[in-house]
Amino acid sequence: MTSITTNEKTSMNKIYSLQILRAFAAWLVVYHHYMLLFHNHESKTLIGNVMSTRGSFGVDLFFILSGLVMYLVSENTTITATRFFVKRVTRVTPAYWFYTSILIALLFIFPKGFGFTDFNYESLIKSYFLIPSQNPSGIGLFPVLTVGWTLIFEMVFYTMLAISIGISKKHSVLICSSLVLFSSLFFPGGNLYSTVLGSSQICQFLYGFAIGFYFRSNIFKKLNNLFSSYTQASVLLTVALIMLAGVLGFGLMHKTIAASCIVLSCILLDSKFSYSNWLAKFLIKSGDYSYSIYLSHVLVLGVLLHFAGNNFSMLQEMGILLIMTVTVHSISSFSYKYIENGVVPRVLNRVFIPQKTANKVLKSDS
Repeated sequence: MTSITTNEKTSMNKIYSLQILRAFAAWLVVYHHYMLLFHNHESKTLIGNVMSTRGSFGVDLFFILSGLVMYLVSENTTITATRFFVKRVTRVTPAYWFYTSILIALLFIFPKGFGFTDFNYESLIKSYFLIPSQNPSGIGLFPVLTVGWTLIFEMVFYTMLAISIGISKKHSVLICSSLVLFSSLFFPGGNLYSTVLGSSQICQFLYGFAIGFYFRSNIFKKLNNLFSSYTQASVLLTVALIMLAGVLGFGLMHKTIAASCIVLSCILLDSKFSYSNWLAKFLIKSGDYSYSIYLSHVLVLGVLLHFAGNNFSMLQEMGILLIMTVTVHSISSFSYKYIENGVVPRVLNRVFIPQKTANKVLKSDS
């Protein structure tokens, strides 16, 4: 769920459509959780039903996008395992710790709105360090800041990739893929950590790897010479719609295929669109804010639920949705500038990354 760093944006050759897709994925999750907390996923409207049943698809998009970005980052031959891992940690933890701490305070101030989560000493410590643990509220294996469950998956994936880079930079993607695929053999069902390491969902990152490999391959170039981008994207988006419609079922594999097709379509069509207009710029910036959107919306929803409850008219609901959307966007804008890219990440990078190494890598990235 983490946002893309400046160097990672450069490695993606400014594929703005993927930034917009990140924003789309984040807001899908926001409205999905709105439907959960305010309506228990029950809706008589089409859009409400779509958000209830398909809003979680935003997570699938995030995981595949993350795998793609990490594939492109791994192409940097000057990167070290330590630098890679520290950069990942400093991207994830400051904002996550900040919003977890705020949530703990809100649990005491607005208890009615945050009945979906709770903590004790053990679960709190594990939440901060992204270690799987039972949430005392009874909802299952979730951190205090419940959306943090996806960050557990991401950090496990980043750890595997860091180990792989340490073993062999040249073959890091192949080694990481092997670690992910075979992790279920070492963490069989019944083990607490098998919920992540033995989960099929962690394999979604590998689909991002596959897209990155295809994107950089001669096959991609040859197909672009044979078929137009519009033709390829039309086929891919048709497949995605079939998967999302549930015609063939709607499980993890269907969502993974759909997300992969959408990501590939964005890459194919990226050069066909203009990003100079205000709407495109706004959406691209929202992509930058996507990590903060993902973390902060839980707090905003809880406060709104405390004051508004879930018994209101359609007009009142429109007001709640407007307040929620504007508030989440505003908080995320501030958070991106001053928390994600503030003093704490810079200090951590200076402390844990030798400056000679950092300067060498920065020169190679420029």
